[in-house]
Amino acid sequence: MTDLPIQAPRPPLPDLLMTIFLRLVALGTLWFALMIWADLIGYHHGGAGRFDLLDADMKAARGTLAVLYPVAAVGLWLRGAWGPVIWGVAAIMEIGLQQAMPGTFEIDPLKVALVSLIALIYLLLRLWTLLTKPPVNEAR
Repeated sequence: MTDLPIQAPRPPLPDLLMTIFLRLVALGTLWFALMIWADLIGYHHGGAGRFDLLDADMKAARGTLAVLYPVAAVGLWLRGAWGPVIWGVAAIMEIGLQQAMPGTFEIDPLKVALVSLIALIYLLLRLWTLLTKPPVNEAR
């Protein structure tokens, strides 16, 4: 008897692309989280964004984003169903705050465009994944 190596089946192309995409988004999300934390502890922007120097609205907003972004990054990396949801909540919250409080939050059109592009790519990959999934045999 010969010992042949057992090979796991290859994932379909849409699943592979989705995994790569979500991991890249997770790395970007972690970068955003680190930038927010750098602001909050006074490491970035000469300490102007330290938590103790912010007004109440900014404390609530930046503190919430400082928690949501790392959680979203972990969820995206692990491909948990909750990862894109948390990422979407954080992204919508940040864009909403930029639009609602333009004097407090700096409006960054590049970030808004990037988040919109990422959401569009995610939806297209998700749709491709759903359309190429083989039908489930429901014989009982």
